[in-house]
Amino acid sequence: MKIPILLITHDRPYLLGKVLNRILKYTDWHKFDLWILDNNSTPSTKKILAAYKETFKYIKIYSSNINQVAHIQNNIINKLRSDFYIKLDDDIFVSEGWTDGFIGVYERNNEKMSFGSVIIPVNGFGWIPFMEIMDFKDEFISEFPDEKLIQDCMNTPIWQNEKVVEFFWNKTLDIDQTAKIFKERQNNKYRDLICNHRYSIGAIVFSHKIWEKMGGWKASKSFYKRLFIYNFAEKLTHITARLFNKEKLNRIDSIIKTFLRMDKSELGVDEKSIFEYSRQNKLIIPVTTQSIVFHYSFGQTDEYISKKILLKIK
Repeated sequence: MKIPILLITHDRPYLLGKVLNRILKYTDWHKFDLWILDNNSTPSTKKILAAYKETFKYIKIYSSNINQVAHIQNNIINKLRSDFYIKLDDDIFVSEGWTDGFIGVYERNNEKMSFGSVIIPVNGFGWIPFMEIMDFKDEFISEFPDEKLIQDCMNTPIWQNEKVVEFFWNKTLDIDQTAKIFKERQNNKYRDLICNHRYSIGAIVFSHKIWEKMGGWKASKSFYKRLFIYNFAEKLTHITARLFNKEKLNRIDSIIKTFLRMDKSELGVDEKSIFEYSRQNKLIIPVTTQSIVFHYSFGQTDEYISKKILLKIK
């Protein structure tokens, strides 16, 4: 059975083509399957997905009519039931050999980990080992003397300071060359580092066993209440639509979805819950230097980085 890569997308059409081109180019499709999770995506995103699906027939698209990352993941995982999965957000850029680290960190640690990851420069954990391996930590300290070299999920300069994110991207704009140098500098002496804080889960590997044990990816209790009401209301609108000889009452569906907030995904509930699960069950979060992927930006720095960096990324 091929290893599923779960790529979640909703509304980043300005990145999606770049992200997909790299995944398609640098992945061995004899070993992996690409499942694009269409998380109630916008019309612009759907058009891009349709175009890629037309050209690359092996791409699989799994769609949800509500916007909730935990819900769509749980549904597809329950369907696939693979031994393990690589999960990516649609703002992650890969390069040659990117899957090696995910497979490696899983094979070495799966019995004692909740999930694993690889080095990511724009990441609250990965930014410091990346600087150390690439040998520009002193330059960073000179450029940003007031910024503390701390590792945390989001309370770090790499998340909060747009100038720091720009500095890192200017160091990594040639993604392929950066990934090559990153590997060469280690001379095959890569390490599995242990993250002791909440970790951003935009690019991770995890097992089906862990997913089952933690009861699936978590959403808030209010989401499941709203989902119950939404599913009931959707059945009623379908019955009404048939009475009027219509396939669907799109406007009414849209109003119900907006009223119940099923068009806006919750952020962080799944991430917090798996970190708590890790602590409670004494499981590690290993982050390997065996390979590297590149995260675009974070919410509060996204607009600035888009102006400065977006068109330079190949």
